[in-house]
Amino acid sequence: MHTLSKGGAGSGIRIWAGGLLLALAVGGALYAGAARTVNDDAEQRFDNLTHSAQHSLITRVKSYSDLLRGLEALFRTSEHLTRRQFHDYVAGLDIVRQFPAIESVNYAAAVPSAQRAAFIESVRKDTSLAPRGYPAFTIRPAGERPEYTVLTYLEPDSLLAERMGVDIGANPLVAQSLAQARDSGKVSASGQVIMIKGPPAHVGLGMRLPVYRNGMPQGSVAERRAAYQGSVGIGFGVARLVHSALERSALEPLHLTLYSAAGPLPASGALSITPQDRLLFNDDGDLAAPPQPGGDAGYFDRVLPVAYQGGLWKAHFRVRKAELYSPFDRYFPWLALGVGVAGTLLIYGYIFTLYRSRRNAVAQRTLLDTVLDSVDAYVYMKDADLRYRYVNARTATILGRPVEQLIGRQDGELMLGDAAAAAQLTERQVFDSGAKFVGEERFVDAQGQVHHLWSVKVPLGLPGPVTGLIGLSTDVTELHRLKEQADAASQAKSDFLSNMSHEIRTPMNSIIGMAHLALKSVADARQRDYLQKIYHSGQHLLGLINDILDFSKIEAGKLELEVLDFRLDTLLANIASQLGDAAAVKGLALQFDIAPELPQRWRGDPLRLEQVLLNLTSNAIKFSDNGSIFVRVRQSEERGSYAMLRFEVQDRGIGMNQEEVAQLFRSFHQADPSTTRKYGGSGLGLVISKQLVELMGGKVGVYSQPGLGSTFWFTARLEKSAQASDERIAEVEPEVLGVIRGASILLVEDNVFSQQVGCELLEDAGATVCVAGNGREALELLARQRYDCVLMDVQMPEMDGFETTRRIRADPKLTGLLVIAMTANAGSEDRARCLEAGMDEFVTKPIAPNLLFHLLAKWFRLRGGIGNIGRMRASDRLAAAPAAPSSAAAPELRDTAILDLATLALTFSNDAVKMRKYTQLFLDTARDGIAEMEQAMALEDLGRLADLGHRSKSSALAVGAHAFAGLCTSIEGLRVGGDLQQARVLLTALGPALAQVAEQISVEFAASDTP
Repeated sequence: MHTLSKGGAGSGIRIWAGGLLLALAVGGALYAGAARTVNDDAEQRFDNLTHSAQHSLITRVKSYSDLLRGLEALFRTSEHLTRRQFHDYVAGLDIVRQFPAIESVNYAAAVPSAQRAAFIESVRKDTSLAPRGYPAFTIRPAGERPEYTVLTYLEPDSLLAERMGVDIGANPLVAQSLAQARDSGKVSASGQVIMIKGPPAHVGLGMRLPVYRNGMPQGSVAERRAAYQGSVGIGFGVARLVHSALERSALEPLHLTLYSAAGPLPASGALSITPQDRLLFNDDGDLAAPPQPGGDAGYFDRVLPVAYQGGLWKAHFRVRKAELYSPFDRYFPWLALGVGVAGTLLIYGYIFTLYRSRRNAVAQRTLLDTVLDSVDAYVYMKDADLRYRYVNARTATILGRPVEQLIGRQDGELMLGDAAAAAQLTERQVFDSGAKFVGEERFVDAQGQVHHLWSVKVPLGLPGPVTGLIGLSTDVTELHRLKEQADAASQAKSDFLSNMSHEIRTPMNSIIGMAHLALKSVADARQRDYLQKIYHSGQHLLGLINDILDFSKIEAGKLELEVLDFRLDTLLANIASQLGDAAAVKGLALQFDIAPELPQRWRGDPLRLEQVLLNLTSNAIKFSDNGSIFVRVRQSEERGSYAMLRFEVQDRGIGMNQEEVAQLFRSFHQADPSTTRKYGGSGLGLVISKQLVELMGGKVGVYSQPGLGSTFWFTARLEKSAQASDERIAEVEPEVLGVIRGASILLVEDNVFSQQVGCELLEDAGATVCVAGNGREALELLARQRYDCVLMDVQMPEMDGFETTRRIRADPKLTGLLVIAMTANAGSEDRARCLEAGMDEFVTKPIAPNLLFHLLAKWFRLRGGIGNIGRMRASDRLAAAPAAPSSAAAPELRDTAILDLATLALTFSNDAVKMRKYTQLFLDTARDGIAEMEQAMALEDLGRLADLGHRSKSSALAVGAHAFAGLCTSIEGLRVGGDLQQARVLLTALGPALAQVAEQISVEFAASDTP
């Protein structure tokens, strides 16, 4: 182990040494390249500077020649230009500032030998500038010559004494230059270098331009010679010209040596300095030993031509290389060296580390595969296309293929269609929602064996887009088999309890019913006492059976809550009516307290609320001997359309200590076993109450002290009622009935039960009612008689309510007739369909009488009372129609209540005679309806079966048989997508459901007859 470590260390040193050498080589190459780049950039800047300087010199020389042309133009403005005019013009040029290199501006007159004396005399008498003239003027040097070129006008004045009268043509080189200028008419440079002593000493040059007499031709040399009268010229210092041209700061680093070329510009090749070239300027002031091109490697230098009025100057530009380097250029090569070395080492180290990491990753992958292959689970990973990217050995085994045949494939290529579709559905949901999936899946392997898998699928890539998922599935087939056995046992228990409940309830109903009937006819006190004991014992036993059945349902999770509209005062009134007598017997007072600010109307399950309150209140009565029982309702919390109500039941009974309180709410348990013997009870009431409260989203608790009594409380989450008025509860105002009284109403209804209920309610309100069994009969009656209103059922045989209403609106005589739809379907789509067909109003079944009366009164008032069926436009009908009731306002009918007496009492205004009468009528019509459904089933006519289901549903809702109505609703839904097998199952369930309703009706009305 130690030897292996040393060998690995030595190998690492050699690898890093090689990396260092590579880094030095790369850094050196980068240093050389960076130095070359810096030099090239500096040379390019030098080229730009030299060309800029060259251009500046050429421009400056041109500006001086332009000055000469201005002077020549001055002479052409006048036949005889005076000295004063010349002086004023030159003064206006501001030569000191605009042309600082110019040292003299002059005019030399061409004087033939014959006119010499006259010329001298005219100059001496010239007083245009000097009042005394120039009496000492003469032409110098003395001597006779064929022609003179005499400096006549000079500026500045300081030059007059020295230069005025000088014959510049006496110098042969100057005379030759003047002759060339005269004959060509162009500016000429003298070519004569003048050394000016200074201080400082410097080189001076001159330029001249011929001046011709006005009006004379100048087309040929002879004509120009004849018209020639003299020339204007300037003299300037070369040094000051150069300095003025290169005075910009950008050109200051340049060093310049200027030569006058001895020969013309070469046709090709670089320009060079020759010994024959005459030095004009050297910026270091040394005119004896100027620097030569290429003499110093630390300098950039270049020789460029500068045109000088037909001649040529050679400008030798030099600059120290270091002066053109920026601070960054000085460090750039070293920086390149450092970056090259460091970068190479980093890249080398990265590649080396990547190589080692790759080897480690391969080793880790091998280890991970070994671990995952040993896990007793199916592990896999999929990409965004749901293709396998990894599977462990168990996954490959259950899919029946090697791992390499699974990678890159989808479930659809490996499984049967249904299994693949189910797996992809859950996995696509993981991708869409980004949420983990945990649940059970079913898989059939290649051998056809069914596996139940508990799967966890986790998305990858969060919080960004999901890029894949990891799945882990555990085979729970054995657990599933055990669960099925447990469910079967639980179902067997539930079935046993249900059967036993039915078998016990039937004789119990007979015992209670017969005891009730016997009590009505027995006068003997002893026999009456026996019968009352039988009656109350039967009621007690029935309560125990109900508790056991409820407890069984809750344990099995089959107990569901309804959502219905109810009133708190009605709920508490029911408690008072059921327990008031029991409290009075013990001398107790029941007192109810609802918070004044609390609304009366709510939505929830009033039956289960009443059950909990009955249990808590009956317990309070049972364990109290004096005082009052207080039942309070308060609001503890409010959130949007929901609120948490708190109910309290307080007594002054025996109370409990903390140990006894801790034992409450347990199955088959009471605080003290002795209480069972003294007060009775199964110990299930509080357990059932607690579980019902938790189903309603609340909690339950108790405060108690021995000898001082107890306060049981619970909370329930209830929905605020969407109905704004209490029309369904309040008494109908006389003025409402007064509007309806005498109205002629056509009731279009195919259900015999609904026909009889509707007729009796409307006739009690004073209306005259005529009944039609379907739409066709309604149209025939409308053709023969006038009606104030039509109450139209929607679903009927032969012709439904929609088609009937459309035909009514199409008839000009009936277009304004009031039509109100009556349907058991309370959705917004149903309402929209009714209004679209032309109906004026929409009410849902079961219809509360008070609500119907107010509705009729409202529409009769809108139309001016009964007897007025004037035309009413569709827009008027829509404007008068109320807003659609929200979905929350319609009760959800669930199979939890066999018979809701509150609905029955609401429909028949709590009239016991009518309630008994119409429940029996309902049972008769429901049995007939089932018989008709069986006939339709025999003919396999699902459409007819659905119509009969709708008709029976309306009757069931009217009496509060919600479970039976729910089955009828399901049968009605067979119209769309139903099948015969489903229809047979529902039809089979109708008979037992109706038997339960009949049994409940018998029990309820038997109890109401109890003395």
